[in-house]
Amino acid sequence: MKEAWFDRSFAFDFPIERIGTLCSRLRGAAPRITATLRGLTPKQRTARDGERWSAQEHVGHLFELDGLWLARLEDLANGATTLRAADLSNRSTWDADYNARPFVAVLTAFECRRAELLRELRALDPRGLARTALHPRLQTPMRAIDVAAFAAEHDDHHLAAVEALAARAARDPLPATARTWAAMRTESPMALLERRRMIGDEAMISHITLHKGCKVPVHEHQNEQFACVISGVVRFTLRGGETRDLRAGDVLQLPAWAPHGAEALETAVVLDVFAPPSEKTGIDA
Repeated sequence: MKEAWFDRSFAFDFPIERIGTLCSRLRGAAPRITATLRGLTPKQRTARDGERWSAQEHVGHLFELDGLWLARLEDLANGATTLRAADLSNRSTWDADYNARPFVAVLTAFECRRAELLRELRALDPRGLARTALHPRLQTPMRAIDVAAFAAEHDDHHLAAVEALAARAARDPLPATARTWAAMRTESPMALLERRRMIGDEAMISHITLHKGCKVPVHEHQNEQFACVISGVVRFTLRGGETRDLRAGDVLQLPAWAPHGAEALETAVVLDVFAPPSEKTGIDA
C-alpha cells in the first residue's frame, strides 16, 4: 500500500558532499517520465484512478512543486527564518487542468523549470548549501541541500504513481489500425508536392509525391527522419552543401536538427517516417 506523502517523516541530514548525486536524481525525472509514458495514448495518459490524478496531472504537479523548491531556495538565500509553506490542498494542480493540455506542453514546462532548479543548486557553494530555515509543516530546520533531497524523494513518490498508471494502461493495449493510402486525405503544403500521412503518439509516416522539378528548401527540425524512396529519383542536399541522389530502394536517415533539402529529378514517391510526430515539418509554411 502506498504511503501518503504527508504521513512521511524526514531526517534532514544529507551530506553536502553528495549534492552531485541529488542533482543526478533530479535530472533523471523527465527521462523517467518519457520512458514510462512512451506508447500511451492521450486518453491513457489523462485517465484518472477514481478521484486520483492521471499520469499527466502528476507531471503537472511536479512542475508546480518545482516552483516551491525554487521559492524555498530563494528564502534561504534571503536569510528567511521560516520557509514558505506548501498548499496542502494542491489547489493549483487541480485548477491548472493539465489533462486539457497537450502532453508535450506539460512535460516541456516541467523540463524547463527543472533545469532552472538544477542551475540554482549547482550555483550554491558549501556555505550556500548549508543555509538553514524552519520547514513550516515539519517544524524542522531545513538546508538548501535538504530542499534538493526533499524534491528528489517527492519525484520518486509521484513517479511511482505514474508507473502504476502506465502499467495498468499496458494491460489494456490499443488495437492495431490499418488504413489505405488512396483513401486518405491529400494535402499540398507546397507546389508540386502531395502528401498523405498517419500521425501516431510516438511517430508518424508520410506518403509524399514529389513531381518533377519540385524543390524543398533546406530546413531542419527536431524530429529524426527516415526518407525511403519508393520510385523516381530525388536529389537531397545535406550539411555543407553535400548532395546525394536517391533512387527506388534507397533510404536516407536524418538525425534531429540535420539540415536537408530535396529536389525531384523525376517524379518520385517517398515514404517519410518521423519520430517524434509533429503537425508541421519543413514542407509546411
